[in-house]
Amino acid sequence: MPMDINYHPYQGNVTHPDHYLTFSPGTPLNQWVQSFWQLNVPNGSFKYRSMPDNCVDLIINLNQPEDIVIITPFSSSIVFTMTGPVSYFGIRFRILGQQGLIPEPLGQWNNQGHEINANEILPQNVLNAIYNGISYQTDFKNLCSYISNILLGALKCITIDKRLQHYMQYCQHNISSSIKLTDKHCSQFGVSARQLRRLTQQYLGLAPREFANVLRFQHTLKIMNTDSHSLQWSRHYYDQSHFNREFKTLSGLTPSEFQNLSVLYNTR
Repeated sequence: MPMDINYHPYQGNVTHPDHYLTFSPGTPLNQWVQSFWQLNVPNGSFKYRSMPDNCVDLIINLNQPEDIVIITPFSSSIVFTMTGPVSYFGIRFRILGQQGLIPEPLGQWNNQGHEINANEILPQNVLNAIYNGISYQTDFKNLCSYISNILLGALKCITIDKRLQHYMQYCQHNISSSIKLTDKHCSQFGVSARQLRRLTQQYLGLAPREFANVLRFQHTLKIMNTDSHSLQWSRHYYDQSHFNREFKTLSGLTPSEFQNLSVLYNTR
């Protein structure tokens, strides 16, 4: 099964509650899937700012079910432009969870700009099931149930490279520390620094430090979303300047902008 780490990625606030819906599946599906989500874009021209979270998302255009894309991990926010009304249903896999459905590692995908046509790599039986039934599902929870049944019939157990597993656990346990990636430090994972870089790019889609920075960023977002403490940055960063600089690099926003703005916004 995928790595069992305490990780709950957060994408940000959407002003209207009906425009962004989420659902976390129960066992056994939650071994592979972090959450289901649905973005309902109203009439007009909109942008959606997606935050890096180290996860793979499978996204279905509910208005055109044959339009299915896979978004691979990225290290800074991506802004998507869309014209509503349109609805997108997403499957956010746990870190490495997509390998239960697509056994080929990320490094072997034909990845152009973090977006892949799902028709190229998804199993044909999964695609057929989505095409044949998704247009009949109008309620979000019913759709989650329908997709869950498809996934449960297709997902397989996966094996994680122990060297990669040790590195991910190291990042999790040292979330508030500076990650050192010299050959000496990487030897504790059973690899050299160069081998670790190849390993993370092959399976995680990011360089080692990018993965660690996004992991820390997401832990900070969780604190900001659930904790009223005024010094959230102090838990994981050297000082406020370091926090502000890295936060804007990853999100494209300052911390105050992120907390006060909707990540789905009208371009007017």
